[in-house]
Amino acid sequence: MTAQTPVPSGDAAIAAALIARDEAAFDGLYRRLAPGLRHFTRNIIRDADLAEDVTHDAFIELWERPERFDPTKATLQSWLRTIAHRRAIDRIRSRESARARDLRVGSREQEYVDAGTDAMDTKLIRPQLMSALAELSAKQRDAVVLRYLHEFTGTELADRLGINVGTARTRTRDGLMALQALLPPQAA
Repeated sequence: MTAQTPVPSGDAAIAAALIARDEAAFDGLYRRLAPGLRHFTRNIIRDADLAEDVTHDAFIELWERPERFDPTKATLQSWLRTIAHRRAIDRIRSRESARARDLRVGSREQEYVDAGTDAMDTKLIRPQLMSALAELSAKQRDAVVLRYLHEFTGTELADRLGINVGTARTRTRDGLMALQALLPPQAA
């Protein structure tokens, strides 16, 4: 077993060693800070394997761009935590985006399966729906059409109509209740 080179003390000395591409300094720093960074990251992500990946990514960024670390602005540990936090959030967002995409693709496939039945239902119900929509107040009709035909979120609906979110939700709810009362049971 070979003797380990001691890690330079002080963040400025470590930064200088990393800029000089001192592998021993990097190895010692990794051994000292990686367990804490891994724990910090795991608290954000809640997935041990992903936390390990993010921890490695943070250290790789330090190794590849050590000049980005400024010891006058932060400690090395806090700088690494900032990098890890950003990368962890990116991973979470990426996972959520992939999950949402998979759900959209799955629902599109389901739409194709049900398209024949839906087309017939639409032909039969459309005139009744148009008639019922015409009987709603303009405010309710706008809210229902924007929310369900144009798929606006509550916030988008409120912004578009120039009202607060609670009012947008109330108009939508009231419009749906009125439609339910105006449409026959099989159409509602």
